[in-house]
Amino acid sequence: MPKFQYKALRRNGSTVSGVIEAADQDTAYASIEKRQLSPFSLVERNETPLLNFLRARKITRKDQSVFIRQLATLLRAGVGLLEAMKSLAKSNANPVLATNASAIRADLRAGQRLSASLETHMKDLPRYVPRLAELGEATGTLAKALADASERMEFEDNMRSEIRGALSYPAFLASVGGLIVILMFLFVVPRFDALIGDNRDSLPAISNIVISTGVWMKANFPLLLGATGALIAGLVFIFRNKAVREWFRSFTEKLPVVGDFLVQSEIGGWARTMGIAIDNGADILTALRLGSSGLRSRELKNGLDGARSEIRAGRNIDEVLEEHLPAMDALSIDLIRTGRNSGALADMLLFIADTKEKETRERAKGLTAIAEPAAILAIALIVGTIVLSIVLAMTSLYEFDI
Repeated sequence: MPKFQYKALRRNGSTVSGVIEAADQDTAYASIEKRQLSPFSLVERNETPLLNFLRARKITRKDQSVFIRQLATLLRAGVGLLEAMKSLAKSNANPVLATNASAIRADLRAGQRLSASLETHMKDLPRYVPRLAELGEATGTLAKALADASERMEFEDNMRSEIRGALSYPAFLASVGGLIVILMFLFVVPRFDALIGDNRDSLPAISNIVISTGVWMKANFPLLLGATGALIAGLVFIFRNKAVREWFRSFTEKLPVVGDFLVQSEIGGWARTMGIAIDNGADILTALRLGSSGLRSRELKNGLDGARSEIRAGRNIDEVLEEHLPAMDALSIDLIRTGRNSGALADMLLFIADTKEKETRERAKGLTAIAEPAAILAIALIVGTIVLSIVLAMTSLYEFDI
């Protein structure tokens, strides 16, 4: 039976650690809770050295959200910030995160704020996390602000996982189909070139193109392989450039279906960050700054920058957003107007976020549902074209009595 190393809180706020045997992680959680303990770290002990090595090399967004969630849990239980960081440094299964916790604790002992230390030692965190931590420090709601930040991180991670999961099968089909097409060009098509010989003049144009392509690919396979590798490496290098990523993002946002999906998803994330900030005591201008910090869309950022300057001049948020954010629908503007008039702006923004995120999830399912038949159709068309061209080549050279 697997063994799990756990770290938990007693009712008086002190921490306790130990090892428990259980069939799975859920059973281990339940067994610890039966002991009147609140577990905040649970790691299976029989992880392989290779897995530990790989995890040490890369921190996932899920690792980060769990780290922030654990920190919020400890603070809510009344554990001091220094003691919480000490516990996370000792109990975290990821060596990099454990090192980060120790470094953050050292900064805190030197008098630095948590928000600044998070930016220094956890640079891959979404920008809204240290900003919400800064807000929590200013309003005395650090635990709540961190819990809200981890909740948004978990939602974003779940969305990415759902989309990747839905696209995995179409991607598999496309990969296998692409491999079949390459093998046909390398080993099947060139055989017909030997049968045809010099009788190319009587071949249909499509047959000439397909057979010539197969012969060239077989003759220049090392060159083709090297060029493909260089192209992939070049694309990876280019897309690591922030300016290129921003340009590509702006380009995709202008596409008919995908663009609206990306923009509405961004608006949902912005509304959630705004709602969380206001709910944690931020004023409108501070909340707008926090909301903009999590955006990847250059157009939305520019619009919100212009909106913030006009709101600072005394205009109402709903009127300004209607002018500067044309992508925001009328219903969302009306909800923001209602929230401003009733004093429930945070609740309305969070409602908009829930609605947008639900729509985003449904749209993602719709887009990924189209990907599978699209991949099958594309491969079928390519393979069908190859087969048809070969059949046309054979029938053009030989006469058959029917």
